[in-house]
Amino acid sequence: MTTKMKMRMRILAIFLCGLSILPLFSSARSDGIKQADRSGASDFSDVDAYIAREMKRQHLPGLSLGIVQGDRILYLKGYGQADSTGRPVTPDTPFGLGSIGKSMTAMAVLQLAEAGKIDLDAPIQRYIHAKFAGAASITVRQLLNQTSGFTQISTFSNTLSSANDPYRDALEKNAMSYAEKFLKQPTPSEHPYRYSNANYVLLGYIVQQVTGQSYGDYVKEHIFSPLSMQNSFVTLDEAAEHGLATPYRRIFGYNFAYNGPYVYIAGDAPAGYLYTSAKDMSHYLIAQMNGGRFEDRSVLSSEGIRLMQTEPVPGTYAMGWMTTRINGVPVIGQPGGSIGFQAQTYIVPERQLGVIVFANVLDAIDSTLFKSHIITTTHIATGVINLLNDQPTGGSGLSISQKYWLVNGLILLFSAWLLYAFVRTAKRCLGPLNPDHSGRSEISIKAIINIVIHFAGLIIILILSLTQVVPVWHIATIYQPDVLVWLKVVTAVLALKGSLEIVRLVRINLFLPDRGS
Repeated sequence: MTTKMKMRMRILAIFLCGLSILPLFSSARSDGIKQADRSGASDFSDVDAYIAREMKRQHLPGLSLGIVQGDRILYLKGYGQADSTGRPVTPDTPFGLGSIGKSMTAMAVLQLAEAGKIDLDAPIQRYIHAKFAGAASITVRQLLNQTSGFTQISTFSNTLSSANDPYRDALEKNAMSYAEKFLKQPTPSEHPYRYSNANYVLLGYIVQQVTGQSYGDYVKEHIFSPLSMQNSFVTLDEAAEHGLATPYRRIFGYNFAYNGPYVYIAGDAPAGYLYTSAKDMSHYLIAQMNGGRFEDRSVLSSEGIRLMQTEPVPGTYAMGWMTTRINGVPVIGQPGGSIGFQAQTYIVPERQLGVIVFANVLDAIDSTLFKSHIITTTHIATGVINLLNDQPTGGSGLSISQKYWLVNGLILLFSAWLLYAFVRTAKRCLGPLNPDHSGRSEISIKAIINIVIHFAGLIIILILSLTQVVPVWHIATIYQPDVLVWLKVVTAVLALKGSLEIVRLVRINLFLPDRGS
């Protein structure tokens, strides 16, 4: 056999061998793709259908979703509209992060602790340079774990008063205001867990003091940049320039865009006024699940991440995170809410699974009764976790329509009764006096109490509205303006009805003869 013939035989053998092996590779590759498509498409089509259903039930204008596992992004998708023009939500659309941003503030502090610039167990007086007695007994760690003794309700007046402060000075002004409010008097060294934005405002200010940078610049340089969070911002103006979703409020069940003064509060930025997208937040969750690493960059050591996610006492607060269970599975999570925005993130450690859900509408009625931290996106994120764990989505409570049917129904019934009572009183007061009246009506204690009751509501609401005796009232008018406006109208009508009752008593006593004499 010639050399040329041998070469041809070798080529033919290689070709036949290739033909025999190729189906094996083709079969394996095909099965793998089918399996991935079958499981992935099934899971995510279920997720898509679930979210479409919940968006309709909860009247959500727009929603953004990110799902990560291990060190990779499994799924990113935007749903609905980012604004009234119909601009679609995408995974890159920025939303308000709310209190989920507290974990970023905690990360900044822990970065500085690992660099030897902050001692977590040092009194905060070392860093804020405020000569308040309480600053000597409260540590940085206590601020992180929210065991400083500060209360949330006491922060509302700051939230209201600092809404229009310029960005440059807002954080320092707010932090010093909290220091004066909470640290003026010596405090015990041990406190139970109490959630308060003041803790994280002070931590943000400590970051500024230690680094010489603004809080926002530090976060951009040391968290956003290394995690490739390109659609994440520290001010409302920056976020708006890059396609921020429009925030909405609900008015009697209908969504209306909100552009009021409380959509962004610069002085509270470290506690809940950062902006990011589902894609960027997915990068952040990957770092949280991989010992502080995203791709080839590290933002915190694995020990620092573990510390962030560990509550000092079960059922309290870690450092920007809380633990709970979903269908018996332990999860780490945090809800976030600011006017017009809500979010929920969860990490399932045993499956290395992370979920982030954003939506661009929020009012008080989105909260679960008596559990204000459980909001609409909390239910949706829980449902997504359940679907990914091959579990039923679980109940998501009443829909927004059902809630407003109840609220609006009660409003309608009470309004109808009040209108009837008002017309009846007006007829009795302004109509002809009854000549058969048995005698003058004595101005009795009962009559006086009745009139006082008519005016009490108006007086209380005037005090609440014109002062900050109860700041939570003003917060309620921001988050649920429809019901509060109706309540103000009701108290005004009741006061008018009380005025008619006074007129009626005067007419009876002045113009009817005393038939008993």
